[in-house]
Amino acid sequence: MRAASNANGKDLAKEIALLKAQLEELTESMTGTGQSIVARGEEAVEETLKCARELIAKYGDTAKAIAQDTISLKNKAADTIVEQAEARPLTTLAAVVGIGFLAGWLCRRQ
Repeated sequence: MRAASNANGKDLAKEIALLKAQLEELTESMTGTGQSIVARGEEAVEETLKCARELIAKYGDTAKAIAQDTISLKNKAADTIVEQAEARPLTTLAAVVGIGFLAGWLCRRQ
């Protein structure tokens, strides 16, 4: 009986050693896979940043020009409204009263 338990103990030790070796191989494999995934992720991030920089370089000046044009158009419209109000005060007053009446009539129809 003692010989059988001794043989079982040796078999168990061999199995444990084999499992440790397999676990080390699996750990090495997973480490390599993880590093590969990280490297591919870094490449994807770099490619995305490169594309974003290209888009900004390509359309950034256009967006700035559009923003500046919009600001100048707003300023011109404000100046025109002020000039018209000063040149024709009664017409401006009539227009404001008409817009107010129309807005009130449309809101009342609900």
